[in-house]
Amino acid sequence: MRPSIRIKTAVLAMGTLFATMGQANSLGLDLAVSDETANFGVFSQTETPVDSARYAAHYFYNEPGDRLYSVSAGVQRKGMGGTPNLELGLKGKAFYMTQDSYDLDGYGLMLGVTGRYWLPTQAPASVSAEFLHAPEIVTSGDAEAATEMAVRADLQVLPNVTGFVGFRYLTMDMNVDSDYEFDKNLHIGVEVKIN
Repeated sequence: MRPSIRIKTAVLAMGTLFATMGQANSLGLDLAVSDETANFGVFSQTETPVDSARYAAHYFYNEPGDRLYSVSAGVQRKGMGGTPNLELGLKGKAFYMTQDSYDLDGYGLMLGVTGRYWLPTQAPASVSAEFLHAPEIVTSGDAEAATEMAVRADLQVLPNVTGFVGFRYLTMDMNVDSDYEFDKNLHIGVEVKIN
């Protein structure tokens, strides 16, 4: 499958996902930047008293010229472990990447776990972490495996604006490089809800 067809397929899949996910509590945009990377996304989130679900599409690029297009879906359960401020969940992310210096591309499906702890502060604030992995069995093209780890601290500064600081480690095993780093940076960002 040619890269342009893969990208169109991912966009179509995300459009279908957004069209079929039902009533969303909020839609929004997010942007995270570091000295070497940028990550732009759109998301939809639903909340109930006991759980939350988030659907997102992201475009990531770095200074060497690598690109990563992804769509993701995650669910989290609130009040885990008898702690009302703790949320734990599962997340899946389908991705298509292009690696510039070796002219490679690949795609796959990452699966993993997420967690968030809401701090006892006046303004809503939380710390969160996630770990996602795509083993060789669900990775194709020039990519053989992928791993993403992220930690983040959020602070809601306005009712519809949240600022955050985080660290992301994103690496892929490639045919020509067993541990190619797409991202290993601190970043700052903002998330804006538009409804």
